[in-house]
Amino acid sequence: MGWTTVAGTLVGAVIALGSALLIERRRDRRELARDWRSSRKDLYSTYLSTLARARSELWAVARDVDLPAEERSRAARAAFAGCYDLRYQFEVFAPRSVVEPALLYFRRVRDLRDSVGAGLRHGVPEYDLRAEQIADALHRVRDAMRSDMGTDAMA
Repeated sequence: MGWTTVAGTLVGAVIALGSALLIERRRDRRELARDWRSSRKDLYSTYLSTLARARSELWAVARDVDLPAEERSRAARAAFAGCYDLRYQFEVFAPRSVVEPALLYFRRVRDLRDSVGAGLRHGVPEYDLRAEQIADALHRVRDAMRSDMGTDAMA
């Protein structure tokens, strides 16, 4: 066996090892991207559903004309209480292009909480204005999320 045979074998082994490492690296990147996408999808859907639940509960409090003022304030705060933890998670894990409209939506729902807690009732013009502001903020955050996830490109 000559030195060219040994050198050829070594070069072949290096090429095989290099290509195996390259393939493994690409696979790891794809898996990481898939995991991040899945995590963001879960975070986005949880964020939207938590704030939607709070909005729904605030709507019910605003419609209850028999609720005493102290109980109204307590119910409004309780409806929104679960939103804070998720907001902080969102600020850490979502990209800035999604965080800014998401925080606007959060603030709009929080403003509704404060107004309903202070006595704002469903059916008055101020309530309708707040509902429009919330709907606008919701559309913005959903558009940002769809853009980040690339769901419009998949359709």
